[in-house]
Amino acid sequence: MSLVEMQKVNLIAFSQYKDQILQLLQDCELIHILKISDQPIVKNDFDYKLAELKSTIAFLGHIGQHKKSFIESFVPPKDEITQEEIKNTLNNFDYQAIINQYKQLENKLNNLKNLINELQTEYDKVAPWASLDIPLETLNCSKKTRILTGTVKKKNLEEFQNKITALSRNTEINIVSESRAQVYLVLVYLNENQEAFNQLLPKTDFNPIILPSSKRAASKELAQILKVKKEAQEETNKQLTEAKQLLPNLSKLKLTYDYFLEQKNQLLAKENFFMSQHTFVIEGWIKKKDFNRLKVKLKSLTQAFELYRIKPEENEKPPVVIENPKLASPFELITKVYGNPKNDELDPTLPLSFFFALFFGMCLGDFGYGLSLILISIYFLKKYKLPQGGQDLFELFILGGGVAMLVGILTGTYFGFTPDGIPNTLLPLKNVLLSLQIVNPIKNPLTMLIISLALGVIQIFFGISLQIYNNIRNKRYLEALFDDAFWMFFLGSLVFLIVSSAMSLESAAIASKMSILGAISLILTQGRHKKNIIQKFLSGLLSLYKVTSYMGDTLSYSRLLALGMSSAIIGSVINILAGMLNGSVPILGFILMIVLLIFGHVFNLIISTLGAFVHSMRLQMVEFFSKFYEGGGMEFKPFKREAEYTIIRR
Repeated sequence: MSLVEMQKVNLIAFSQYKDQILQLLQDCELIHILKISDQPIVKNDFDYKLAELKSTIAFLGHIGQHKKSFIESFVPPKDEITQEEIKNTLNNFDYQAIINQYKQLENKLNNLKNLINELQTEYDKVAPWASLDIPLETLNCSKKTRILTGTVKKKNLEEFQNKITALSRNTEINIVSESRAQVYLVLVYLNENQEAFNQLLPKTDFNPIILPSSKRAASKELAQILKVKKEAQEETNKQLTEAKQLLPNLSKLKLTYDYFLEQKNQLLAKENFFMSQHTFVIEGWIKKKDFNRLKVKLKSLTQAFELYRIKPEENEKPPVVIENPKLASPFELITKVYGNPKNDELDPTLPLSFFFALFFGMCLGDFGYGLSLILISIYFLKKYKLPQGGQDLFELFILGGGVAMLVGILTGTYFGFTPDGIPNTLLPLKNVLLSLQIVNPIKNPLTMLIISLALGVIQIFFGISLQIYNNIRNKRYLEALFDDAFWMFFLGSLVFLIVSSAMSLESAAIASKMSILGAISLILTQGRHKKNIIQKFLSGLLSLYKVTSYMGDTLSYSRLLALGMSSAIIGSVINILAGMLNGSVPILGFILMIVLLIFGHVFNLIISTLGAFVHSMRLQMVEFFSKFYEGGGMEFKPFKREAEYTIIRR
């Protein structure tokens, strides 16, 4: 659980080898490059090229209509390529010609889409007037009359008619059509009443509609709109067919995008170099064990370089690399979510791995769910090329699922069923499972609560022990003794007092004296940094209040009981409901039972796994880490190839 030892280095070489060396450093992924220069690099058009390629790829991806699976939406698959394929593609593929074709097609398709939308809007506007059998242009105003088309809410139609009639009897209201809420009508009145109508109509809910001025009747206008819309749709389909002819170029476009992204990152990396007329200098961090390895790789390229170790500046902190045994490495995910350790801290991955797996298994707490989680995780690891974080997550699920299977055996829980429910025809199996069961969490919740709290006490004491070790390792001996060892003694005496109270008066008396001694030691030492004796005493006395924090942390472990019971109870309820369905209706009842069992247990598996992961992680980050771990170390980020669509096959 120690951190990897780091080494700061300088690399000096002739400028003529700059690009080759940079490519080598990117391929071997060994050095974390530091910025030692403010020299600006000449502006480039990589961002513009990448934006064009990205748009083209997105367009063709949409045209291809490849349906992504649920997992692919989170982890898009990447094409495996070789350096030779990259070279051949760049030499023979005219990506700019494809981009230009895409731009033309996109422009045409956008214009057609806008036209179709406009035609649909026009159709929707004219459709309610389809019964008008006169040319629409005749609805224009004349010298003596004004004609308005519009709508009125159906519920206000009578009121509207009365107001119009009251204003002038020389008007005509023709109802053309009705919808569920609106009435479409034509209003005709004399020009001499225009001013009066201009004042009246805004006070009503009359909504004027301007129809197209056409020599055709409404029905024929609608037919013409549909004809033009059909032609536009046919042209759209034609353009889409032409666009699909570009699909074979999609993989090459992705390769080209990643190539330019790589070139852009190399150019940005050069901004960190110090460059003179003939040489350049790279400064960075590598793992100490990789120094000779990097030197050998550079020698395979050129002898005209110098790689040497340098001392860090005062108070400079190296980036952090954590390495753990293979079995514990998936739990680095938890550490990295919280934050990398500082250089003077312990890597908490190995200490937390046992507790996290145990707590996860207790929260899930079912043999069947644990087995299902293992099989699902193996499937995803085999089926998809997941990033490191995804691999760690599913490997963690495998380990947690294994513990859940063990907990399920010890608590007698198998997909919500218990060994008691096994019929006597399978008596040997029933006897075996019952012999393996040591506790029933439903019938004996108090036992599970005591186990949960006991595990909490153990982990908290373990966390304090790690802090003692870390302080001693960093030569902070007083802190190790006064701030950690004394607290550990005091808390241990309180636990001893609670346990011994139920055992014998003699042991309780000893525990009581130990508790008093522990409290006195804290009062005398916790205020040692204060200026005067009164402040020292008061600060030491008030420090005892911290015991409530430890009590709260311990009680948090009761969630292990709560989640384990909820998983078992929900599974049991699903089984009971399924059993009721089985006897309800012949054949159909059996089918419904199977459906309920499948979907019910899948749902319970998902929410139980989520709860087990989140709450187990919370116990590590809040209750465990707070005793010895702060985090916040700088992450080691080696210069490497970053790509969105492709993976180099090595």
